Amino acid sequence: MLLSRFVNESPMTSSTNSLDPLFDSGPFPHFQKSLGLFRPVGQKVVPRAVFSVLLGWVPIIALVAASGLRSEVLSSLFSDFAVHARSLLAVPLLILAEGICLPRLEEIARHFVKAGLVNEQDYDNFSRRVDSTRRLMNSTLAEVIAIVGAYGIVFMLYRNSLSVTVPSWYLTLGGVRTWAGLWYCFISAPLLLILAFGWLWRLVLWGRFLFHVSNMRLVLISSHPDRASGLSFLGSSLLHFTPLSFTLGVVTAGSVANRVIYGGESLDDIKKTIIGLVIFVIILFIGPLLVFVGNLRRAKIDGIFQYGKLAGRVGQEFEGKWLARKVDDEALQAPDFSATTDLYQVVSNVYAMGAFPFGLRGLVGLAVSALLPFVPVVLMTFPLKVILKELASLLI
Repeated sequence: MLLSRFVNESPMTSSTNSLDPLFDSGPFPHFQKSLGLFRPVGQKVVPRAVFSVLLGWVPIIALVAASGLRSEVLSSLFSDFAVHARSLLAVPLLILAEGICLPRLEEIARHFVKAGLVNEQDYDNFSRRVDSTRRLMNSTLAEVIAIVGAYGIVFMLYRNSLSVTVPSWYLTLGGVRTWAGLWYCFISAPLLLILAFGWLWRLVLWGRFLFHVSNMRLVLISSHPDRASGLSFLGSSLLHFTPLSFTLGVVTAGSVANRVIYGGESLDDIKKTIIGLVIFVIILFIGPLLVFVGNLRRAKIDGIFQYGKLAGRVGQEFEGKWLARKVDDEALQAPDFSATTDLYQVVSNVYAMGAFPFGLRGLVGLAVSALLPFVPVVLMTFPLKVILKELASLLI
């Protein structure tokens, strides 16, 4: 059946579209094929990332250099942190993240069945959800909406760019866009937006898939040693989302760096932007996992009643048998003590269950990865003399 093949069959041996992994081919396969970016997940991500840089960043450098403009114009390009953060770093990172993140999402989806968490009565329902997720991942309509949306955003920015301050490499003194500016506007920026929309579509479908799974009659073990009823494997997705979190940090830090260097903003001015980014990243990636909060709550309540009743009965028998007796070394070696201790250890797992299928470590990882690109930006807000003076004070 489809479900057993989805669980056991390797993506490389799938012979039909219905047996392909959930996140292998999409999203937006037609757009990626047209750019030579379409490959199975985890394969040739480095050449694809290099190609994206050659398409979105190198032409800008070449067009500015070939236009024979003044040296200060070329300097304005190389000192434009935002364009380099987006086209040189963020675009290839979005492609490289496929090989890190998507195989783990695939593994998590399969694990629901492998670990016996899906009730046999829900096998057909699970199969339908797998199939519908795969179809939506390769939806032509979603691809068209993303491309139209990307160019719609670019068009609005194109029209409004004359009313805002832009670097001289993008716009001449006479208000005419340079060839480099046109390339960035209609090639580089849409490429970034479409790849970003692709990841957003993946996250939407990931959340949709988990939501439907959470509404099934899952076989949860409230005494599971992971203290999440066997669902702690979901938290592993957060670690593999850190490349995306870092990429969002790179894009934001590039724009903030321009504000610091050219707008004279201080650390206090950019603090709200940094805090907002961290909150956004955490909500974006942990949001899909929150659909299991209700499952964990019900499993804990049921476990407290069931295991609490069992622990109470065993405790009553244990106390009735031993408290009235004289306890010596031989008595302490009796099997009753060991069995009761083992049972209470199992019961303690129930009472120690958390409310979420992830831990603090995953949240910290997301926050740190988003903040890392801001380290050089924060250093920009301090004068070099101050930094050198503080370093000297540490050494002397």
